Amino acid sequence: MSKNQYKYGRNKEKKVARSLRNKGASIHISKGSKGAADLVAKFPSGTTWDVQVKSTRSGTASSPSSKDAARLDRCASRKGSTPVVAKVGPKGIKYESARTGRKLSPPSSRK
Repeated sequence: MSKNQYKYGRNKEKKVARSLRNKGASIHISKGSKGAADLVAKFPSGTTWDVQVKSTRSGTASSPSSKDAARLDRCASRKGSTPVVAKVGPKGIKYESARTGRKLSPPSSRK
């Protein structure tokens, strides 16, 4: 991966982190994107998301490979969190379940 691709992806991870912070989540961004999740979001409701960020400069961001999705699911299952794919494109951020592909919205801030 080129330095520019890494920087582009890292900037999108930060964009997702900012968006989730604005929804009330506390965020931990993984160092170097080596783990299954790029970031972990903990919401005031008690819900935790393990988030893999996918981004594109145009069109729709791709889904993670089946191997990466399974790795994210295993990691989240061990921690009791929800595995989430955040797809970042020109039209914004879309969240979906890494297990089912269904659309997700950040939980409300009520516990």
